[in-house]
Amino acid sequence: MIINKQPAGIQYLGENGLTESCKQAVIQLIHFGEAIEEVKILTAEGEHSNSHGLLLTVGYGTQIAIKNGFSSGYPGEGPRGYAFILNLLSKYTENIGEYIVHHKIIQRLCNSALTIHDIESINLLQKIKPARWYDFVPYKKEDRPAVFHEFPLTIPMALIDNRLIEIALDFVDNPDNSILNAYRKIESIVRGRSKLTHESSTKLFAKAFQGDESILYWENLDSGENKGRASLFTSTFMAYRNNRAHQEPKHNLDDDIREFLLINQLFILEREAIIREVITVE
Repeated sequence: MIINKQPAGIQYLGENGLTESCKQAVIQLIHFGEAIEEVKILTAEGEHSNSHGLLLTVGYGTQIAIKNGFSSGYPGEGPRGYAFILNLLSKYTENIGEYIVHHKIIQRLCNSALTIHDIESINLLQKIKPARWYDFVPYKKEDRPAVFHEFPLTIPMALIDNRLIEIALDFVDNPDNSILNAYRKIESIVRGRSKLTHESSTKLFAKAFQGDESILYWENLDSGENKGRASLFTSTFMAYRNNRAHQEPKHNLDDDIREFLLINQLFILEREAIIREVITVE
């Protein structure tokens, strides 16, 4: 039999023996939209059987190796990271299996040097039955959502209104300033469209959007839905903007991102609103 020792040509993530690095590698893959189709837990044979790497199959059958940063069987960072990552991956696929591999394969995994033959051999292995990895996933349901608390706190740029992009790009450096600028911009836009040049804040939005004869409205929605959308503008400014404008910044990043996305929704609603035609009676 001809053994193909050519490099497998797959991507390697994480640092060998560093649990946090390997954990963050998996988080980043999921956070940025990779579809996890299969998880192969690669467990070293023999005396190193408490050492684990991963071989992930993502979209279009692409395989990505996560280096040997996880462990099991004793207290410590390695087992905690292993439990965390299994908990996370189990939310995205049921196709998870553990495979015993030769310690030399683990060595080549650590060195980013798996061969085509290694990958072919792994893909032919039978998973361990009964599955052991379940033992590492938290049993308490209230503990399971905690894995998402470690995901990056970032603005989802794909959802941001085009007119907010430049402000959103500055958000990382100064969230409070970006949020206040977003409030100012939505006021300026509505003021310009409604011609209510001397109004501001809640009075501006009330005159622009509220009432059956409002200047701006949403077509093909009943009066209740129009009223509800109009109220979002005044309520957001009353509940958030006024407090932020008159006090020192004291918000955490979680709250800042949620507030920025709320303002973004106002931009989207404003974009969908049209100017009411005024019918004159001669």
